[in-house]
Amino acid sequence: MSQRDLWKALSGVLCLYKHSGVSSSALKKLITNKITESVAEIESTSRVRLPLISLPVVEPHEKSGALVVVGKNDIADYRYHPLVCGRAIRAEDVNLVDALPLATTSSGVCLFGVNDGCDQIPELMSKSWTNAYRIDGILKKNLENPGEKISRHRLEKVISRMESEFRGASFKHANVDLESSEAFELARRGLPRAQLPGAQIVYSIELNYFRAPRFSLTVQCSGEDDEMLRNLISHIGANLNTETTVIRLQRQNFGPFGGDDALLEKQFSLQNIARNIQINQ
Repeated sequence: MSQRDLWKALSGVLCLYKHSGVSSSALKKLITNKITESVAEIESTSRVRLPLISLPVVEPHEKSGALVVVGKNDIADYRYHPLVCGRAIRAEDVNLVDALPLATTSSGVCLFGVNDGCDQIPELMSKSWTNAYRIDGILKKNLENPGEKISRHRLEKVISRMESEFRGASFKHANVDLESSEAFELARRGLPRAQLPGAQIVYSIELNYFRAPRFSLTVQCSGEDDEMLRNLISHIGANLNTETTVIRLQRQNFGPFGGDDALLEKQFSLQNIARNIQINQ
């Protein structure tokens, strides 16, 4: 494979799974090292085929002594040897852009633009995809009223009220009048998408599990970041007159990309990375 073909194979959108405890920058470094190490290994184990260069064979004329070309000799052009010109791909050659970085303590599906694919990230983010998160939390005891217990029904009421508030905000972000027929038609088909890319909208909050003090939610949203989701959990606690702590935040879907589309850390290899980029085109 030529250097041009290799660069083309390593340009596009890469879908990975980030584990908790790994920062976005550390994940980028890991991917870069895997790519460069694999390329270096291929080059070291492959026979180097150098282009040939023709050099004239010059001899003095037997009578006049003048130099004349009597033939040519083809020799390898060592200007293109890896030990002279360097590796095909070095660490500084690999460009990676994390479309929506997760905090170090969070985990889940991530999208990276690789090399020429970095230019695709703004276009992908402008689609305002709906992303799904699993968030596990703990309700702290109310210091002012330690005997107060929070029931599942009470938590569901708070979530339902917050969903109604977010529903109204979603129509506002879509520039739709709540009293118009357009709003009715949009509501019939589902919540509208934001007209302004990057607008933070929560579409649904589903309570999956509750056994005080632990609870687990599935949140569908767009334009979010880690801080916004953690503030959402804090807001739920405030409505319950208590405090909450997030113990797990996992992105389950990044728009159309899910866990089945993502490479795990143990699967990071040049071949798998190139294949994943090709599938995501």
